Amino acid sequence: MDIADISLIGSGVAGTVTLIEVLDTLLNNPPPSKKLRVAVIEKYHEFWKGIPYGNRSSINALTITSIHEFIHEPERHLFFEWLKSSKNDWISYYREHGGIIADNWLKNNLPFIKNEEWENIYVPRFLFGNYLSQKFTSLLKTAEEKQLVEFKLVQAEAIDINVMAGGLHEIILEHPDNILSKIITRKLVVATGSPPVKKICEISDNKTMYVNDIYEPSLSENLNKLHTHLNKRSEAGERNILIIGSNASCIELLYLMQGMPEFTVLINKMVVISTSGSLPYYTSTEILPDHPTPNLDKLKASGDYNIEKLVEGAALDIALAIQNGANMDYVATIIFQTLTLLEVLDEDAKKLFFAIYAIHLHNMFRRAGPEYRNAAQFLIDFQRVIIVRGAFLNICSSEKGSFLNYLDMETSQQRTYPLDFKAIINCSGSADLESSSSRLLFNLVNKNICRMNLSRKGFEVNEKFEAAPNIYIMGPLLGGNVNKLIHFWQLENAARLTYLAPYLTEELLNI
Repeated sequence: MDIADISLIGSGVAGTVTLIEVLDTLLNNPPPSKKLRVAVIEKYHEFWKGIPYGNRSSINALTITSIHEFIHEPERHLFFEWLKSSKNDWISYYREHGGIIADNWLKNNLPFIKNEEWENIYVPRFLFGNYLSQKFTSLLKTAEEKQLVEFKLVQAEAIDINVMAGGLHEIILEHPDNILSKIITRKLVVATGSPPVKKICEISDNKTMYVNDIYEPSLSENLNKLHTHLNKRSEAGERNILIIGSNASCIELLYLMQGMPEFTVLINKMVVISTSGSLPYYTSTEILPDHPTPNLDKLKASGDYNIEKLVEGAALDIALAIQNGANMDYVATIIFQTLTLLEVLDEDAKKLFFAIYAIHLHNMFRRAGPEYRNAAQFLIDFQRVIIVRGAFLNICSSEKGSFLNYLDMETSQQRTYPLDFKAIINCSGSADLESSSSRLLFNLVNKNICRMNLSRKGFEVNEKFEAAPNIYIMGPLLGGNVNKLIHFWQLENAARLTYLAPYLTEELLNI
């Protein structure tokens, strides 16, 4: 392949749903005059799944939302049919490989599956990864048989981009053996997923294990290393773990550890520190007679507000909505009314909302399904998990282990936590793009090829998905944009990516 027509960097959900749409379009329209040449570049050996749905995650990791909410029509119906038709196969596989956690999940959820009560089911994510991979592979086989496409799959890390004459781009690749190569492409899609996790501390001694990203190189590998490390500590009271951040990856980790007896017998305390001081809320399915929004109603009646007052009013109403759990119908009412009131404000206010303020509101109603919440609450009730509302400052090392210095959010005083930690796990989120550990993202920003949007964790794009001529963005790096087509504060959502894929495909096939 001398010059690729389309190159994708990343083969997770964002890239895969886009390629599914490309292949589907080719198969259902008059054949093009020549083969479409596509190159797919993936850093890891596994294609078409990405971190959440593939081998780097856990087979026991669940969707954060119920499967009914997880994906929308028409894809929802197709996925449900796949779940039913392949049920015997995936149940046997899951039971064999998922251990005690899988046994408990199957016991609790098979009755719901039998009755097709999808709104109650939070499925193991690997199932969606398998479904997506099989769907793509089938379409690719048909398209290749019809001589419609030529695919080139490359396992390598894209580390840099060079802009060439004639609208072409040169992608610099580093292979697993450190050899460099390049691909020249007409159109480039950057679909690398969320930016890498920012490193928040340096551990120089061998007494404390530090995990910067639980999915790198894989969750199972990190859990095995953690078990080996803790097992070396003879005193049970010394086996304390610090988890920095209380996001979805944190509650997922607690769920997995609670279901693994080999961990629960080893660990003394797990301390979770975050500025919110709370884990994601339980998803409430209670049917409420009404959804009061007194603070937004007051703003609407006055007609006198700016973006700061609007966000303040929305936050106060969200606080009312989540008093008894995250009731998403109630929250949806608040968000809809907030967006309606946002419409009369200027474009700068809208950009601020989608890039910055909306994430703050979103963090107020983070939620998780019953399996995750119940496991975390079990550990809290038995005082194995302690939640600290504080801002991480640093780690200081001593002969005993590592101690946490933090800012107490209640008193605004700097404190040192009284326990020493033998393991520190970072669940705090990603770094800004301009300081990213990803060489590709760092170079795109610092070589002034693409611009960050106001969130600083995504690229500014136009309504054609372009961050620069012939460079398209898909996936979480789109978050924080607002234009005629794209208006999302975060895009780590399979349903939203599936919705956007046809629009991006239209741009990509306009060659």
